[in-house]
Amino acid sequence: MLEMWFKESLIFRFVLAFLETVKHSFTGRLVERAGAIIVNSKTASCLRFIANRKFKPENSFFYRLAERVNRRSTGFRDRMAIAMKESKIYRVLSNSKSFSIIDLLLIPMVALYPFIDEIGRDLLGGFYLFGLWDEVFLLICGFYVFAVWFFRKRGEPLVSTPAGPPMLLLISVSLCLYLLNSTYPQLGFEGMRVVIQYLLWYFILNSYLTDDKKAYLIIRLLVYAGGIMGIHGIIQYILKVPTPASWTDYAEGSTGTRVFSIVGSPNILGSIFILMIPLCLALLLQKGRGFTDRLVFFVLLGAMGLSLVLTLSRGAWFGAAIAMFIFCLAVNPRWLFILGAGGGVMLFVPSVMSRITYMLSPQYKVNSMTGGRLLRYQTGWDMFMQNKLKGVGLGHFGGAVAMNNINLVPDTFYMDNYWLKTAVEMGIIGVAAFAVLIFVLVFWSIRAVKQSEDYDTRLVTAGGFAGLCGVIFHNLMENVFEVQYMVAYFWVIAALVFYFGIRRKKVLS
Repeated sequence: MLEMWFKESLIFRFVLAFLETVKHSFTGRLVERAGAIIVNSKTASCLRFIANRKFKPENSFFYRLAERVNRRSTGFRDRMAIAMKESKIYRVLSNSKSFSIIDLLLIPMVALYPFIDEIGRDLLGGFYLFGLWDEVFLLICGFYVFAVWFFRKRGEPLVSTPAGPPMLLLISVSLCLYLLNSTYPQLGFEGMRVVIQYLLWYFILNSYLTDDKKAYLIIRLLVYAGGIMGIHGIIQYILKVPTPASWTDYAEGSTGTRVFSIVGSPNILGSIFILMIPLCLALLLQKGRGFTDRLVFFVLLGAMGLSLVLTLSRGAWFGAAIAMFIFCLAVNPRWLFILGAGGGVMLFVPSVMSRITYMLSPQYKVNSMTGGRLLRYQTGWDMFMQNKLKGVGLGHFGGAVAMNNINLVPDTFYMDNYWLKTAVEMGIIGVAAFAVLIFVLVFWSIRAVKQSEDYDTRLVTAGGFAGLCGVIFHNLMENVFEVQYMVAYFWVIAALVFYFGIRRKKVLS
């Protein structure tokens, strides 16, 4: 009944009429014709051939070596498993209802990372050991997937994805640079830990994702978390929660409340929305969804979209635009008309127009060159050119580690560009290893979208990939990866993209 009412509503009929008008307009026919020419071209044929190439882990030396260890250890693991299953502890745990809940929700709790971290720090900030909760959580989850592997059935192959080898390369390069180039070893170790630790969530999720139920549980929790932050941001705006004057340029004047929800930064909140909005839209558009599900996702999507605007984060806006462009291109290029129309409407919002026009003004360039981003970028580039090969040392510049140890590195500041910050700290060697990882992630994610089995799967894969691309772009204007839960979110979603696009066929066969 509600679904029928919605389809008969003015908004639904207006959108359908708009799409039909665009489709039969001269511009629509021109775009349709150009698309047909491009699709049938030899270049497109070559790209389709590349995109349809299957992932073959057996061609990797590291995979063959790991699989050999896996097979050789099967007998030992079988004997140990029998002994452990006869123990009283195992029998008590396996029959416990609480253990079954832990088994279901332990790893998916990573979706609630910002809530645990930010709220926990507010409530338990004086308790020194609370700062170690994320390391403990990571270790417990790591032990869980190791235990699952330990009890794995005989002959069951290891989980492998394309991003594994370049990720191990970045970890190895980070370790080498720490050992070879750390003026302050404690800073170097902390900087290396920040690079390495949160990559491990990717490996944990790859081992955990063995069926659609687990994958969709994590996606739902991620979307719910983003939606709750979106609703909270709207409430902050309604209540006119005061925000620091330093969040806007003094020459720009007052722009009102910039919402930040629980994360304490409108830029990072915007980056969370970049990841979650395409995923939420994907769930909303899936054919198998009931009306109640669609209504919930529609409300959450609207809350996140409105809250994204209210962050007044230009970098997040551009990142979200990139993400939505890629999502439309991957699923249905005709939707780009709606995206363009929506972007045009947003320019009529005074605060949005004010932020963008000020960024394009000469005054912005002058202020940015005297004490803003452009000055920081120039300083960072000069430091990189002086330390091209190995950089100044991990944790020694441009990020949270350096800022927390400003007594050791007094000339540091937040770089507001994670790529340049990485180049300054790790030199050509480190930023090249990071770039290789990102290139492999994007390249194989495109293949994952192309090789998705059905429309619903393609939606989720494209939604995850679009969010990843938006954050990669946002990292050009912010230190997004300096926030631990942003890195965890990023690699959790990367694992989901590879599950739906590459691994799902093998898992379900």
